[in-house]
Amino acid sequence: MQKLIFLHFILILSLLSTANCNAAFERDADYYIHTLDSLLTRQSDLERDKLIRIADINDKKRNASSVFDRFMTNGLLAEEYSTYRADSALKYIDISLDLAEKSGNEEWTARTLISKANLLTSTGLLNEASEVMNRINRERLPEELLPDYYGEMIYLYSHLGNYAGGDTNEYYRRERAYKDSIMSVITPSHPDYLWYKGWDILGTDKTDPSLIPALRERLASSKLNSRRDAKDAYILSKLYEWQGDKENFKKFMVISSIIDVKTANAEIASLEELAKIMFEEKQIDHAYTFINYSLNQARDFPNRVRILSITKTIDKINLAYQERNRMQEKRIRIFLTLVCILAVILIATVTIIIIQNKRLKRQRSNLDEANKRLNQHLEQLSTAQSQLAEANGKLQELNQSLIAKNDELNEANYVKEEYIGYIFTICSNYIRKLEEFRKSIHVKAVTRKYKAIEECTSDSNFMKDELKDFYNSFDSVFLHIYPDFVKDFNSLLQPDKQITTKEGELLNTELRIYALVRLGITDSVKIAEFLHCSPQTVYNNRFRVRNKAIIPKENFAETVRTLGKFMERPS
Repeated sequence: MQKLIFLHFILILSLLSTANCNAAFERDADYYIHTLDSLLTRQSDLERDKLIRIADINDKKRNASSVFDRFMTNGLLAEEYSTYRADSALKYIDISLDLAEKSGNEEWTARTLISKANLLTSTGLLNEASEVMNRINRERLPEELLPDYYGEMIYLYSHLGNYAGGDTNEYYRRERAYKDSIMSVITPSHPDYLWYKGWDILGTDKTDPSLIPALRERLASSKLNSRRDAKDAYILSKLYEWQGDKENFKKFMVISSIIDVKTANAEIASLEELAKIMFEEKQIDHAYTFINYSLNQARDFPNRVRILSITKTIDKINLAYQERNRMQEKRIRIFLTLVCILAVILIATVTIIIIQNKRLKRQRSNLDEANKRLNQHLEQLSTAQSQLAEANGKLQELNQSLIAKNDELNEANYVKEEYIGYIFTICSNYIRKLEEFRKSIHVKAVTRKYKAIEECTSDSNFMKDELKDFYNSFDSVFLHIYPDFVKDFNSLLQPDKQITTKEGELLNTELRIYALVRLGITDSVKIAEFLHCSPQTVYNNRFRVRNKAIIPKENFAETVRTLGKFMERPS
């Protein structure tokens, strides 16, 4: 169970690591091209950094007292120069070889011979490199040196196949055989394991799904400032090319070039290959810059093989660059010709415009004089129009006032007519009721029913019934004239405090008070007399209703007087 949990943990870490290294190179190739352009302008600064590192090692060499220390510092100097200046690197390798042979240390001797052969191969001295490798007794090599030995043999036969001529198939066969040999002895912990694993897969049917993620992970965790980082980016680029992934092929070739330029590496295969990519993409300026930088570095190193390889490419790029420049010059000449023609046309146009302007100036002077006279007439007309507009405005205001007064008069006449009829009806009813009451009392008096007369005159229900009938009659007539009064009145109140009447009731006391306000009766004493209640009751009701209002209290009564569109009499 614990083993299973451990395996899951390792798998999760692997996935997270893959995600992180993918995120580390998420920008496109153009971003890295821009970075490379910037670095190429700082070549002198980068070379100065290289020379500072070399000077630091020289300081250590001067302080080295033992053979081991001198051998190691010479080796470090040879390594720094091995990608910068071949002659200096060869000098320090020969010093190291002399120290190794004098000390009798076979491992040092073999290691130094491999380094010397590698440098000779880099500079194109392939026969000399082969002679150096023949001095090594493979059978007596320590196991840890076998990958370096086989790696140099691969490097040598690869160059022989590419540049030496002769039986190239035999060279490539031996290169393949040494690839098989190195893969049989190199371990995953070896620093160059991923490099040789990549070259072993390229051009074959072999696959290793873990190789690309492993290279990306190592690059993501590195500072991208060493020869090994440049080699990792280069082989990763070639693997992407083998898979048909053009975007990542280009991106990591640019990254490899950036590292080589940053470390002042004159043995710079990546930038040469990048120049070819730029040439294929018709980016002639970049191709021209990169290939010439590579050529200058190859000459300074010097690398005869690289110079020969670059020469095959630079002619095509220079030809395209010159053709591009020729076309640009042609376009510039055409453009300048057009500019000259346009300049002549412009001069002629300006001359015509000057003549026309003088003519227009005279005409404008005449026109200005005419405009002055016209403006005088327009000012007079404008004054008359202003006066007329002012008169029209006053007339419209008067007309609106007359319409409003007419509407008020119509409403007042209508209300007056309705209430006159209502009063006549009430009066008639009261006369009839009084006559009936008189007759009833008279009969009771003649028949000496004094107790009945007393009961009849002392009964207060008679008055209540009459008052109720009076309220109902008033409510009916008022709502007949103003049918929307209750709804409009409630719209002035808070939603949760609106007034509702009981079943069978048209208006309640609060609504009836404000109905009288709507009719123009605003005095609480007069309202109390009309409704047969105390003035305090009227005041309390009005105060309570005003507290429910959603409008200012001081405007409430005036607003109520505008409520309820009255129901006009049909024509």
